[in-house]
Amino acid sequence: MSIRSLRAAVSFLTVLPVANEDGSPGARLGRAYFPAIGALVGLGAGVAFTVVGAAMTPLLGAATAVAVLCVLTGAIHIDGLADSADGLLGRGAVAHRLEVMRDPRLGSYGVTAIVAVLLLDVAALSSMSGLRGLVALVIAGALSRLATLGVIVFVPYVRASGLGVTAWDSRHRALDLGVGAASAAVACALDWKRALIALPFVALAALLLVVLARRRIGGATGDVCGATAELCQLVVLLVFAVR
Repeated sequence: MSIRSLRAAVSFLTVLPVANEDGSPGARLGRAYFPAIGALVGLGAGVAFTVVGAAMTPLLGAATAVAVLCVLTGAIHIDGLADSADGLLGRGAVAHRLEVMRDPRLGSYGVTAIVAVLLLDVAALSSMSGLRGLVALVIAGALSRLATLGVIVFVPYVRASGLGVTAWDSRHRALDLGVGAASAAVACALDWKRALIALPFVALAALLLVVLARRRIGGATGDVCGATAELCQLVVLLVFAVR
């Protein structure tokens, strides 16, 4: 792990201008940093939620936080969620499903998935106090990216090319997962009780998505990772919304 691999991970997961001159994230992607970067993205959204919620209403704060999440990530995870919904839930052979997932146009499943997840994100956040929402977003960012890292480590990549080729590098997988888990644990220390409750639900959500992906397309893609991040993030927010 190095500063170069950290820069590559930041470029891969966010819109921050730290990519190489050619726009690529770099050859050595710092997957171990995924949970930490997710926590920082959640922190940015949490600050927006707290400030706007205090100045206006919790609902506006929640909507602003979700907007900040989309802006900071370039909506890459939402895009993956939509493409995964269209490809995994639609009909057709494996090759057709993969082509649908690559198609930039959205189908009915994709649109429905985006609307449902964003509405649930906003609804969950709007029920929380400013501090709880901020903590929830930090922990959700860390655990959701840890789940994404788990998919990369344990599930085969099914495409011959694409951004996922960099992410699915076979080197240092165990080390990356261990470091990622440690950084996620640091974030979870902010509210370890709720984080501990959320953890099995996050694992279950990721597992169900992986099982579906294995059956439908034989493995994972970058879109499946994006869907994992969005769904697991939502799961954590729902747990924190329980009174």
